[in-house]
Amino acid sequence: MKLKKSHFLTIMLALFTLPLLAQVIEEDTTQNRPFFEAKKFNSKAFVGFEAQVTQILKTKVGMNAGLNLNWVINHKYVVSAKYHVLTTGNEITNTIAPGYTKPVKLSHHFAGLAFSYILFADKKFSFQPELAAGWASMKYEYPAKTFMRHDYGAVIPAVYGVYNATKYFRFGVGLNYRAVIGTKYNGITPADLSGLAGVIFLRVGTF
Repeated sequence: MKLKKSHFLTIMLALFTLPLLAQVIEEDTTQNRPFFEAKKFNSKAFVGFEAQVTQILKTKVGMNAGLNLNWVINHKYVVSAKYHVLTTGNEITNTIAPGYTKPVKLSHHFAGLAFSYILFADKKFSFQPELAAGWASMKYEYPAKTFMRHDYGAVIPAVYGVYNATKYFRFGVGLNYRAVIGTKYNGITPADLSGLAGVIFLRVGTF
């Protein structure tokens, strides 16, 4: 079977241009980055210690001690596991047992997760808004070593000002509001456990 002259020319032209076409479509990785490339992922961790002067029982002042473990992604996004406990043992005798002769003191705990974003992470001073949510509990002893306990939910928005002192140490101050959610229990309402708090903290780790 003989090839027509036009078919022969077409085949020869294709064979001649194929190497040139391959050169054109080949990706030049020496000058340009691949189109699909994973973004840089940076992971750090630090531990935080907090002291909070907090509003409790609406008109009283208490002290919370807190501990948190934190995972920092790309120096800006922070996922935290947080815990704090009321250390002052505020008296609630008149609220739950008027006339009882022995003091009844309140214990309050919070444990939850928080998410935050660090603004100006590469500066000496940074700003960090945060939102935490989790489990809260109140407990007291009354009477004759009978422990009374009730569980709640809690949401805690906060803002922090951070001084980036060194590569491994940071400290600062903050303000939060503890919004306790639940039902009244033995004279104690969620509003009694809610309140504003001023925070001072120290952070140790990598950032």
